[in-house]
Amino acid sequence: MARPRQFDDASLRTAALEDFWTRGFEGASIGDIASASGVGNGSIYAAYGSKLGLFIVVLEAYCRTRVDLVRTAMATEGPAGAAVRALLDAVIDDCATQPGRRGCLMLNSIAEFGERGAEVLELCRATTRDMAAEIELRLATGAGSGTREIRPVHVLGAEILLVAQGLIQASRLHAPADELRAIAGAYADRLALD
Repeated sequence: MARPRQFDDASLRTAALEDFWTRGFEGASIGDIASASGVGNGSIYAAYGSKLGLFIVVLEAYCRTRVDLVRTAMATEGPAGAAVRALLDAVIDDCATQPGRRGCLMLNSIAEFGERGAEVLELCRATTRDMAAEIELRLATGAGSGTREIRPVHVLGAEILLVAQGLIQASRLHAPADELRAIAGAYADRLALD
């Protein structure tokens, strides 16, 4: 029978998230995570098996927060255009508050792992599908004017998500928040979902 964990798992995961997000998977170290969390290396390996095992758990939790961000924004009252604007604003607000404009852990991980991390990439694919589904659901229940008739809802949902992810990448390149807001506003105006 496995012994119960003798450490604060939430603190460990928070320290791991910060290290992975700031330094990437390759740059992060179990030693630094152990020092930041106060949890011994051996305890980390006993609990998660490997650095990758810890990373997957942390990335999965992070990805859930991204789906929640999209779900919350898309629940904005009013026409679908207001929800899209809320989503893009939420993304920009999140980006602008990140230390060093570090972007999105999920997008960073896709770039870092490429095709060599099947489990990581499948988690990122599933998260992207879930985020797009939240957008599509809102569009299907109140898209507004003619844009929905021009493009199917699933295509429009994917497009909106790609624009949001593009804003994240632009933020990572230190584009000013007011420039990101101008881009987002122009895009939302062209959608004409209000």
